[in-house]
Amino acid sequence: MKRALFLTAALLSLNACYRVEPEDAGATIPPPTARNDGRTLRIFMWSDYIDPEVVKDFEKREGVRVVIDTFESNENMLAKLQGGGAAYDLATPSNYVVQTMVRAGLLQPMRKELLGNFGNIAAGFLNPNFDPGNTYTVPYQYAATGLAYNAKRYTPPQESWNLIFGPTDTVRFALLDDPREVIGAALKYLGYSVNTGRVEELRAARDLLRRTVAKRGFESFSGGPEIRNKLLAGSIDLGQIYVGDLLQGTAEDPNLKVFLPREGTTISTDTLVLLRSSPSPALARRFVDFVLDPEVSAAISNYTFYGNPNREAQPLLDPFLRSQKAFNPSQEELTSGRVEFINELPRGTTTRLYDRIWTDLKTR
Repeated sequence: MKRALFLTAALLSLNACYRVEPEDAGATIPPPTARNDGRTLRIFMWSDYIDPEVVKDFEKREGVRVVIDTFESNENMLAKLQGGGAAYDLATPSNYVVQTMVRAGLLQPMRKELLGNFGNIAAGFLNPNFDPGNTYTVPYQYAATGLAYNAKRYTPPQESWNLIFGPTDTVRFALLDDPREVIGAALKYLGYSVNTGRVEELRAARDLLRRTVAKRGFESFSGGPEIRNKLLAGSIDLGQIYVGDLLQGTAEDPNLKVFLPREGTTISTDTLVLLRSSPSPALARRFVDFVLDPEVSAAISNYTFYGNPNREAQPLLDPFLRSQKAFNPSQEELTSGRVEFINELPRGTTTRLYDRIWTDLKTR
């Protein structure tokens, strides 16, 4: 896909992460469990993030069972993995939490030399700063975050965050249940970077968000699929949403639309990582290699409607996806910073400020 080329510079500028401190390593990491079970693969991933037919094909080919549990935010994923409990083989963290997981000792090397299809990945997704040499990660899918609406019920007068953050209170809306996305949207509306550490800019975002969630039109913080369903049901007029989650709903209702606000928005890459506690690492690597097959990779994107980093899969993508502007941010949008990657926050004061803003919003 053409995005694969122009994502290079942005991806190479990435660092990573959020919230988990390195000194946590060893204190909360689930210990490795019995290995080489080889009969069951357990995956922890974002909801609605893989074609069920792909899973069935892998189960049939390998004669195994695949169990998938889902999460709605990176923070929830990290909390569950650090808390122990279920021992997963694979997870799909966003780029900006990978280094946090490495520091916390949650990952083991992917050993890409064992993946015969690794060479299918587009050059722009190789050797990112958040994982030099792709030691721990294989790029899975990517997407920007936009504002969605149902044109059958509501026509936005402008493609702007002002519809939510502006002074009017006539639109029913929902925001993602994701601190970096919500705070990032407010920062972009105010003209700041989504990765800012400036106290005065974060205070301005906090005050804006306090006013926003106090509006009569504010409906909830929700996951992407939930916001899509609210738009289908007509219970909200506008929803902050990952573009892929919205486009999935267009088959059910072609009136669902999404745009990238003119002030700017966020983008992130989700990765496949092999967890240190994996009971079946060999089976997990076979699954990753299976996903990197061009036909399988394209089938996943044609189901999820998320961006695809597999060079050989591009000719197999649904033409509908190529026609969606929000699915394919332009190179100018990426290089100018209008569509900005979420990076890791410096630990310490900056992370605490983001946490305090989010806690303040969620407890109101």
